[in-house]
Amino acid sequence: MRQDGTSEIYDVCVIGSGPAGGVLSKELAESGAKVVLLDAGRQLAYKDFHFHAWPYDFPKRVKPSPGYPKEVVESIHYEDSDAVTIDRIRAVGGRSIHWNAGCFRFAEWDFRERSVAGVEEDWPITYQEIAPYYSYVEKMIGVCGSRDGLAVLPDGEFLPPLKMRCSDRIVKRACDKLGIPFIVTRKALLTKPYDNRPPCHYCGHCMEGCDVHAIFSVPASMLPKARKTGNFTLLENQMAREILVDQEGRARAVSVIDTVTRQEREIRARRFAVCCASVESARLLLNSRSPQHPNGLANSSGMVGRNLTGHVVAQFLSYLDELIGTKPVNNDGALDHTYIPRFNMDRKNQPYVGGFQFQNQFYGFRYPYQARYLKGFGADFKKQVRDLQPAFFQTGVFGKVLARPDNRVTVDRNRPDAYGIPTPVVHFRFGENDIALWKDMKVKTQEILHAAKARMVVDTAAAPTGFASHEVGTARMGNDPKTSVLNRFCQSHDVKNLYVVDGSCFVTFPEKNPTLTIMALAVRAARQMRDESKGLSNSQL
Repeated sequence: MRQDGTSEIYDVCVIGSGPAGGVLSKELAESGAKVVLLDAGRQLAYKDFHFHAWPYDFPKRVKPSPGYPKEVVESIHYEDSDAVTIDRIRAVGGRSIHWNAGCFRFAEWDFRERSVAGVEEDWPITYQEIAPYYSYVEKMIGVCGSRDGLAVLPDGEFLPPLKMRCSDRIVKRACDKLGIPFIVTRKALLTKPYDNRPPCHYCGHCMEGCDVHAIFSVPASMLPKARKTGNFTLLENQMAREILVDQEGRARAVSVIDTVTRQEREIRARRFAVCCASVESARLLLNSRSPQHPNGLANSSGMVGRNLTGHVVAQFLSYLDELIGTKPVNNDGALDHTYIPRFNMDRKNQPYVGGFQFQNQFYGFRYPYQARYLKGFGADFKKQVRDLQPAFFQTGVFGKVLARPDNRVTVDRNRPDAYGIPTPVVHFRFGENDIALWKDMKVKTQEILHAAKARMVVDTAAAPTGFASHEVGTARMGNDPKTSVLNRFCQSHDVKNLYVVDGSCFVTFPEKNPTLTIMALAVRAARQMRDESKGLSNSQL
């Protein structure tokens, strides 16, 4: 085999190295498959992250963002769209290198929206089918949390939980009076040594990269295990242009451009797994046109790119009366320690379907956010800032958005990126249900903060926004090839040696974060590939 790996026909080529691609590659390599993992970015070094640094340590008070080169920021377009943003990092590990690591299981009814609420479609799988894979992933990556016995948020396999801060306990007391559950969060963060990684040291920089790997990431946790098998090859700086097919329409290679040398080549494999996240996965499939697949690869249904969805969000800053003016205390910790799961299940007097969740204190404690909202100057102004600082309580609210076919990703062939590849275009509008839910979740937030006696409450969102890195859809699974792209194992209906294994496969999306479910589905897809390959000749693979 040549050093660049181009002469080998791999068993599986995985495109994209985020949580889906990283977990899938590790699982396949451990099963004995020869795996090549491609990423358009490079593996970042320790020096790239600037751990524990603050903006004022840098010129112009801006921290460098090595995973977000100008070409990535500019290679997306929003057309006829509300205020949504797509986080597209280009680095080995994808968003696993800077996520906040919330890990929440979907509830049983989250897979049955049509049956339960009369909206969208049911998934072709059930909670009972995915539950073993949830457990497997939780034990593999290390998830802290508490077992709370809530049907809306099934319990998992947990490490010891994080502890509540003083402000959390004050808000919990208010929630208890309102009959609203307030629990310790569930997060892929180590609270004790685990998997040869140390526990969290509570620096409060979770979403800027974890220097000790206490938070799960693909480079720290999956790639070493994959390499250990001897079956794994990582190719960095390889931007996928299109997936090429043979005369029968089966995937035979992926055409890639080296982002450093600008040279183009083909990577061949017997199977391909697209794991680029919802927007980029749809882009790759739509750009992979051929006489056999004139509308894009795996797109005979016309559903590739459609049903884009994600969370509608709101953010509140508040200052608890009980703590205003108190002596500052050490509030170091991870970012969010606590969580309010969905509590509107009775649907009484609701003009919408769906629910919302609260993730608390994922803004750090060391920055005086209140300063920009206070009036005055001089000593009086400084005193106001100091008095409010110990009382800080921030919450982010994430709500369900209905999946609708008009919300979609297309590609613009007249707008190529720096490598000549047509760029994705996002078309997204919130519907009536989404806006009604967003309004109610803001009202409920105000009620909770009022009950907690928050003196100053800042609502940072005047209009609905999304998706908070939680976008899904665009290649949904289903039993009917006419209305879905993938089968129940994330395998293309049209192209049997093609899988799409990331949030693209979601049929519907509840209020919970998607990544735990994405990783569980990746393990399930890897097992399917392994089982399917047994007994088949190379010509059949």
